[in-house]
Amino acid sequence: MASYKIKSGDTVSQIAKRMGVRVQDIVSANPNLKDVNKIRVGQSLKIPAAKIGKNKGSQGPYGRVSQTEMNMMRGKGDEYTRGIRAKMKAGAETTPTPKKAKDTKDAKSGRSAMLAKAKAKRDAMPLPKSKPTKEIAKKKLVRDRAAALAKKTADKKAANKKIALPKSKPNKPVDKKATMKARMARLDAANKRNRRG
Repeated sequence: MASYKIKSGDTVSQIAKRMGVRVQDIVSANPNLKDVNKIRVGQSLKIPAAKIGKNKGSQGPYGRVSQTEMNMMRGKGDEYTRGIRAKMKAGAETTPTPKKAKDTKDAKSGRSAMLAKAKAKRDAMPLPKSKPTKEIAKKKLVRDRAAALAKKTADKKAANKKIALPKSKPNKPVDKKATMKARMARLDAANKRNRRG
């Protein structure tokens, strides 16, 4: 544990930030510190070792400090100091962080163990029996018939497309004058026959 001599303008939070520890770590390490806001120049403070590993980034000088504690620190520092000491005495620092709280709760409830046991039991169960061969053969026959029918229908459609209709002869253009002359000639011939008779 390191020792730090307070200089002019120092505050506990500044020291905590500089040393990489929390304010509450400094308070708990210095039982002679009565008020977190009242420190004297030349006073020595014990500084605990900085946190390392997973918890390093989540610490900061105000790590795990509630809003109520922040308000107490801003106002009456002695109340904050007493509160921190009571918190440490009660073992608040031994409680898991929010990330570990779920794992701790799970371990206490035994849910993971129960799920693992159920999974092992499920994996040990035999696979379901395959369907009888006759039923498989029957289904295959139905599928084959449906495929054959579909092929036959497709072949019929293709054959109908291939059948060519007979080509019609192109119509010759009709000459109306010639048609009228021929009709008049026929009428004249009929009239002559009638006169003779």
